[in-house]
Amino acid sequence: MSKLTIHAGEILGTISPYIHGHFAEHLGRCCYDGLWVGLDSPIPNQGGFRTDILDALKAVGIPQLRWPGGCFADSYHWRDGIGPAESRPRTWAESCGLNVVEDNTLGTHEFIALCRAIGADPYLAGNVGSGSPQELADWITYCNGTADTALARERTANGHPDPMNVRFWGVGNENWGCGGNYDAEAYAKEYKRFSTFLKMADSSVQLVACGLNDRDWNMKLIETMRNHLHLLDHVSVHQYWVNGSAVGFSDEEYYSSMQAATVVEESIRYTDEILRFFTAGRKQIGIAFDEWGIWHPEAVPSTNYEAPSTIRDAVVGAGVLDVFQKWSSRVSTANIAQIVNVLQALVQTSGEKMWLTPTYHLFSLYAPHRGASAVRAEFDDMKTQSISAVPMIYGTLPSGSLPFLSASASKKDGKLIISLSNRHLTEPQEVTLSLRDGTFSGGSVRTMAGAANAINTSEQPETVVVREANLDASGDTLILTLPACSVQTVVAGLV
Repeated sequence: MSKLTIHAGEILGTISPYIHGHFAEHLGRCCYDGLWVGLDSPIPNQGGFRTDILDALKAVGIPQLRWPGGCFADSYHWRDGIGPAESRPRTWAESCGLNVVEDNTLGTHEFIALCRAIGADPYLAGNVGSGSPQELADWITYCNGTADTALARERTANGHPDPMNVRFWGVGNENWGCGGNYDAEAYAKEYKRFSTFLKMADSSVQLVACGLNDRDWNMKLIETMRNHLHLLDHVSVHQYWVNGSAVGFSDEEYYSSMQAATVVEESIRYTDEILRFFTAGRKQIGIAFDEWGIWHPEAVPSTNYEAPSTIRDAVVGAGVLDVFQKWSSRVSTANIAQIVNVLQALVQTSGEKMWLTPTYHLFSLYAPHRGASAVRAEFDDMKTQSISAVPMIYGTLPSGSLPFLSASASKKDGKLIISLSNRHLTEPQEVTLSLRDGTFSGGSVRTMAGAANAINTSEQPETVVVREANLDASGDTLILTLPACSVQTVVAGLV
């Protein structure tokens, strides 16, 4: 039996709700025919957005939504997406190898309306690769300006007299690749130029610099910025992993995919070390893990980057969320890719039908952690599985020993929240929870479990669901049994 010791008195940091953020790109059927169907669609909609998706996203809670890219961001010109829809230009758009005609009916005002409808804070990714500091500064002024300027008047004329108050802005996206093929020093110089004028437009904005899951790039970026840290608020890291097909994976591929959390933690660890060295306590700069998730080999241009979403995907995601929560003092935001249809989506659609994926249920299970204080939780006597190294889209899943269990814990409003996942493909795991600095008092447990390749579909939308049960918890010890390939969250009184 494994043992998880929870130190309720040892706070690691506050879990920002933004750690549970999401990402919508103009890629495949994420935005168009996913979120957006248009005002004239026979599918029920609110302002052009599918009502069933809005309801689902409101129910799970979307703390932050990043848009319009992705690689799309560095060829997007925001003025194409404002003004009367019938007057907006039809432009040629490219992202991740997909080339389409973009009619720009989903633009800034529509995106802000979507965020307001689902309760999300907007995060806009700006164009560095083919744009200019003036263009991006004007977008900030258009969205946030309060003075009586031509841009503020234009925003009012377009139906939004009040400032949109967009706080998070990405200064480019993946500029080491699709965003312009910069080297680190050249991008850092561009970042300094852009951010100087962006902070002039609105000194309150939070700017995100383009990092990489690469120690050398991040070192050179921060070193070049070391005398201009007042312009830097967050450094982004992106991480995707692929291991076997979406549903037809082998046992070895299943276990190797679980190493995603290890890879993510290593990227956070060395980025934290770099930031600590160069900031020397002068400023707290966040790590924005603003793209992450499973990228199945079926998710290619010919499929619009869509693939089935399994329980395996959700269990992998649970380990990653545990890492983010453990590093809550450093990870400031994180955005899984993507919110509808594309890659590790929360929701999928086919015509009028919409269904929730296991990843949607994962975020529902972790929702109680948002805004809570992360506390230290450590395993003893845990079984492991030996795995071999596997190449990824960015980097390699390392070989080594995979722990069968992952967990994170937090406390809020007199409650203790503990999320655990069992990575074992076939065997349940029994865990003793040992609580320090408090005792358990009643509670509930919610569980998602099933075959690793179990999916929801348009015809069978409830194959994978979350089941809830009361929890008889008292004292400082609690024994749980986690089904094979499962995610479980306990919410108990903390006395």
